[in-house]
Amino acid sequence: MKVKLKNIGMLDEAEFEVGNITLICGENNTGKNYATYSLYGYLDFLSNNLTSVFFSIVQKHLNILIPEKYTITISTWEILAIYKEVIEKTYDDYKEKLSEILAGKDGDFDDSVFLNQELDYFLGKLSNDDIVNRFKEFSENKNLINLSEINSEYIKLDYKNDDENFEVKDRIIMIKTMQLLTSFFLFLTPKYPRAFILSAERTGASMFQKELDVNKNEIVDRISQVRSSDIKEAVIDILVEKYSRYPKPVKDNIYFVRELDEVVKKTSFIQEGINKNSKSKNLYQNILDLLFEIVGGKYLVSGEGVEFAPGAKKRITKGKFLIQRASSSVRSLLILNHYILHEAQKGDILMIDEPELNLHPKNQILLARLFTLLANAGVKIFITTHSDYIVRELNNCIMLNGLTNEQIQTLKSKGYIEENKIDFKDIKAYIAKNIKGKNTIEGVKITKEEGIFMNTFDEPIDTQNENQSTIYEKICETRYDK
Repeated sequence: MKVKLKNIGMLDEAEFEVGNITLICGENNTGKNYATYSLYGYLDFLSNNLTSVFFSIVQKHLNILIPEKYTITISTWEILAIYKEVIEKTYDDYKEKLSEILAGKDGDFDDSVFLNQELDYFLGKLSNDDIVNRFKEFSENKNLINLSEINSEYIKLDYKNDDENFEVKDRIIMIKTMQLLTSFFLFLTPKYPRAFILSAERTGASMFQKELDVNKNEIVDRISQVRSSDIKEAVIDILVEKYSRYPKPVKDNIYFVRELDEVVKKTSFIQEGINKNSKSKNLYQNILDLLFEIVGGKYLVSGEGVEFAPGAKKRITKGKFLIQRASSSVRSLLILNHYILHEAQKGDILMIDEPELNLHPKNQILLARLFTLLANAGVKIFITTHSDYIVRELNNCIMLNGLTNEQIQTLKSKGYIEENKIDFKDIKAYIAKNIKGKNTIEGVKITKEEGIFMNTFDEPIDTQNENQSTIYEKICETRYDK
């Protein structure tokens, strides 16, 4: 998936491609978060709104058609035009959502542009013949009996064999055709991953989720002061006041933590794969083992809230305590832990803003290895990071790809396994920077021999080393003078 952005928050212009692992580095206030949050919002918008957008546009166009007896004929040219209008409509509707997603004000994103270049390229190549061929494929997959005739000029659908009460046949035919075309457009559209995000505010979401909840007494007080006809509006006003100041990723993290008692009832494909003894069982088990090593204990969800038991893997042996008393790393890892155990689906894209948040360098390194395991298991990873440890460890995993499995076995004492190998072509890396007063994102070089050339960390590291040498020289001079 290739994305092009313009005028979205602090990000003036950017183009980037999503890989199996995607990372964006760069200095503060260069727009990294806006790239992440706007992509998350777009994928979430597609997941939740695409069907309704398709149906509304199809309905608008088909309302001018009149069925003949039990058939309806639609030109392939019109189907193509409807489809292109639908895609344009998704861009327009998503643009209107940007202020809500990024917690901005009305008008903040009037000049914003968000383009899915992959979809635009697909649209540009799509022809009437493509529509015909894909509709035939769709018809075969869905085992449809409605298709009466199809050629490069039109598609004819026949409903006379349907076992329906056709007293209002024209209306029923129209509804069925709208539903059919909506399903076809969803079939035609390239598939995009389900997005799950960990915002940089995830520690607060886990710590203060009860405090962030709507106060029930406040709702009762507000309701008692309004007329019965205004109760719904009063409740909505409270919700808006409470949450409108947060970007959507932050709100979604709050909702996720608040619903953990329901989340823990689910099983991710990783846990399910172990239970069903799938062919990837060893990979899944390695993910869980590494996750436990990073987290260092077990989370428990109960009526008391979220608790943490240090050192516990299955059984609790050392006691437990509320997460509010736990270390910042425990709070930072809460959502990631529950995503991997209970929420992950194959094909997801897991987006993490500052994965290194509150983590010791050792755990940052382990987290990079976990990312390679997840990517090899079928979960795409998208991160923004200031961690040189994460980037360098990803480089190590790229270089592992040049070793045989027998050679990697000799590195087992260093914590490496075969599944840590990642092809350099599967990683997309970018640096956010300010060029002549404009924030943009540029791609960085990646090779199979040396990995990612992320030089944004080089200057401060070199400067610190030089300063240390200078200070040491001054100390030596002082000693010599004495």
